[in-house]
Parts: sequence; C-alpha cells; structure tokens
Amino acid sequence: MLVTLGAARAAGLLQDTIVVHRPEDDAVRSLAIDYRCYPVASRGSQGDLSDSLRAGIELLRGWEGGLAPAALLICLGDQPLLRLDVIRALIDAWRGGGIPAVRPSYREAPGEPGHPLLLDRSLWPFASEMRGESGLAPVLLRRGINIRTVSVAGTNPDVDRPEDLSALENETSATPP
Repeated sequence: MLVTLGAARAAGLLQDTIVVHRPEDDAVRSLAIDYRCYPVASRGSQGDLSDSLRAGIELLRGWEGGLAPAALLICLGDQPLLRLDVIRALIDAWRGGGIPAVRPSYREAPGEPGHPLLLDRSLWPFASEMRGESGLAPVLLRRGINIRTVSVAGTNPDVDRPEDLSALENETSATPP
C-alpha cells in the first residue's frame, strides 16, 4: 500500500483519494491519513474486492453539492507500478471517446486484466451488483457495457506477498534508467 500511495503521489493523484481498508486495519487507515487521503473502512464481512469497491464508490456517490468527480480511477493497493503514462492514456481515451470504462492492456502481460480501471460516474450505480473478488467487469459485461482497453508498454504485477515485493524491488533496481 505504501508503494502504491507513493506512486499515486508522484503521479499527482492524491487529491480526493479514497483508501479503502479492512475495519481493523489501523495501519492502513493511518497511512491514508498521513498521505492526506480519505480512509474508508470496508463494510463487508469478507473484505473482498467487491466490498472495497462498493465502500469507495458509496462514499463518492454521497458527496454533496456536486463534489463527486466525473470519473474515478480504481487503483489496487497490491499493484505498486502505477505509471503516469498509463493514467494519461486512460484519461485521454475516456475524454476522447465517450467510453464509460477504460483499462490498460499491458503488452508484456497479454491476457491479464489491466489495472487501474477508469470508471465514468454513470456506471457507479452498478457497484451494488458486484460480488466477491471479480470486481465490476462481470457486472458491466452482463449489462452489455464493454470495457475498452488501451495498449500500453510494460506490466503491472500483483504484489501479494513480501517475497513478491522483494523480487519486484530487485528487478526494478537492476533495470537501467
């Protein structure tokens, strides 16, 4: 999470950032506050992806006075290689084509679902239909809403264990600038 928030800060994305965490996870809550983000405890008992996404989207939908943004960028805490060029490509595709959902397709990881996901406000009500770890993609597909992909270089690996983070750090430190 720390690495992902650091990447988001470097990309200039921490304005109005919501960090969803498990209710008992005081460390993540404190980290979100340190980064001047809005910490939100997931309401679901399972703490799965759908619970987290719903909690964040419900908060945004509840912002009064038209303060909710036109779209949101869903970044996963276990994917620390958030890059500004990828974010710009998603925003450009969303702005330029009236496309309500856009995600990257990483050329070095074909076939893997790409993150982050840029989601237009018009799709937020569908969050109530999400279940489990599958997120919004199955809900949108069931409703006939395609998620557009934008081809980008590189990968965005999951970091699920400390060993994954160590391997990623070794890989990125060995890569010449």
